[in-house]
Amino acid sequence: MAPRPGHGRFRPRRWALLLAVAAIGVVAYDLFMPAGPFPPRDRVVVLVQRGQNLRQIAGELHRVELLRGTLSFQVLARLMRLDRKIKAGQYAFRRGTSVPELLRLFSRGMGGLSLVRIPEGLTLTEVSLLLSNHLGVSAMAFDSLGRDPAFLDSLGVTAPNLEGYLAPDSYEFLPGTSPEVAFRTMTNRQLGIVTKERADRDSLPLPLTPHQALTLASIVESEAQMADERPRIARVYLNRLTRGMRLQADPTVAYSLGKVPRSRLFLSQLRHQSPYNTYMIDGLPPGPICNPGYASIAAVYHPSPPNQELYFVARGSGRHFFSDTYEAHLANIRAAKIILAPRVIEAPADSGMPAANAGAGELGPQVAPLVGPAPAPRAPAASPKPAAPAESPKPATPAAKPRSR
Repeated sequence: MAPRPGHGRFRPRRWALLLAVAAIGVVAYDLFMPAGPFPPRDRVVVLVQRGQNLRQIAGELHRVELLRGTLSFQVLARLMRLDRKIKAGQYAFRRGTSVPELLRLFSRGMGGLSLVRIPEGLTLTEVSLLLSNHLGVSAMAFDSLGRDPAFLDSLGVTAPNLEGYLAPDSYEFLPGTSPEVAFRTMTNRQLGIVTKERADRDSLPLPLTPHQALTLASIVESEAQMADERPRIARVYLNRLTRGMRLQADPTVAYSLGKVPRSRLFLSQLRHQSPYNTYMIDGLPPGPICNPGYASIAAVYHPSPPNQELYFVARGSGRHFFSDTYEAHLANIRAAKIILAPRVIEAPADSGMPAANAGAGELGPQVAPLVGPAPAPRAPAASPKPAAPAESPKPATPAAKPRSR
């Protein structure tokens, strides 16, 4: 029997068509069943951060096994013109969600988000409680994670806890967000701020490590209320550290007593023995006393121009008088007492009464013993913790007076 015409003959068109159909099938399978035909129905949390590009987002989706591969996702996103419309935030996707559906949800933004505002100056405990209230997760889970050595090590934080490392900001978290996701996001943001500000600064009067810079920034955060005074207060503390003077910062005493840094104090509490009490120790405390905001970190790395200021005293409305000498400081205190007289009630030392009585809703003034005159100038210290400085005796002063340095 003669073979039919064309039988057994190679037909390029037929093979091209078969290959095209096969390719379309593979792509369709990748697009519409990225996690397989019968994936588990649990949800996967994906965090899209500001500034992430399409390739990075696709890589994260692949890492959590929402995608078999990244190419189809990137190609379809560009074809649908959604590559620049993906909104930052935290998303919870069911496994098996198709690529077109993922892109649609990304372009719509997060649903059921909880916008959490973390104010500047909160302690780790306060941040844990605030996140717990907003996200419905145990405050103890946040607080214990913030002190977990293994978790700290994974973040590259060498401190004993996350105090000072949680960036104050507004965060978009889904209810039920895990403490690990929340704290990792906040810590990465804070470390990013420190890295940026440190890179923009050639040198400081003292060779501060990032941990020491955050520690000083936390003190500035607790003292300053006006943005324009932060660099000036930072300069005062840097001047004192350089001269070997104790910082004598009231907020560090409050923290050493387990109080929030801006708590009012009894005069007798200033003698509390603690490595955080800067009336009793030289140099900086072991770590931050709160979580400083961007402005306070920037103030430490970019303090006001070099000057000789060593003292400041509250004069009301969140502002301070600054001075170079102890004599000028005493004059400023007298002026501040006149301004604050209607709001300040003096109490004798060790009377058991608060050092001052501030107006309702105010953060100060608080009363503390005056900072003694500066010791004789000496060569700048090699580190922010100079050894055994000799402070001059403090002159006799009234037991209670406006908050001062």
